[in-house]
Amino acid sequence: MKSGFTRIAAIALLCCSSSAFALSEQEAAERSISTSIQATKPGLHMLINVGMTYGGDTVATAVFTNGSSSDIKGGGLLQFGAGGLYQFEQQPIALMLSANYHFHSVSGANGSISFDRLPIEALAYYTGKERFRIGGGVRIVNSPEADSTAPGSGFDIKSITYKNATGLVAEIGYQLSSEGWLNFRFVSEKYQGETATAYNGATASLAGVSPKSGSHLGVNFTYEF
Repeated sequence: MKSGFTRIAAIALLCCSSSAFALSEQEAAERSISTSIQATKPGLHMLINVGMTYGGDTVATAVFTNGSSSDIKGGGLLQFGAGGLYQFEQQPIALMLSANYHFHSVSGANGSISFDRLPIEALAYYTGKERFRIGGGVRIVNSPEADSTAPGSGFDIKSITYKNATGLVAEIGYQLSSEGWLNFRFVSEKYQGETATAYNGATASLAGVSPKSGSHLGVNFTYEF
């Protein structure tokens, strides 16, 4: 009877030891992943980013010959950029400045309709939380313009120019690797129409016309080097 109890106790002890060993391995693996991702080093870093955005008012609508249509949004759709980020050494703060190309376009066999602009963004981040950063700032949107190369596509104006705009940006980022960040953002901005130009060359002022919302949600990937 005693030997049976001894065997049971030994088996129980062995199981506990195995569980502890497995738990220890899991903890070690998690720590290894965490330590393999290095925080952004102090100093200046160049960066490139690419992202998708959605939101805003309809700037133009393309109508296709099959009867379908597609809206061009003031907050859409793709944004590419490059710039620099400076991480302070003594403070958990980083500053970023970037030049970007933001556009939404629809194409057909006879041409395309697009809304293009050139935002300059200046952002500040708090970087004191491991693998996270949160911040915000401003973006100056230059040369916003809706343009059509497809007469008769439902957008009968050749182009609409808008005044340069200033928007506000809020962003939170998660560090995927030592160089890569996945960022989620909200941008608030409006576009005031300036001039509309028809295909025959006639122009009209858009002063007094309600502005179009360009506010949007977005997700982007930033690579720092």
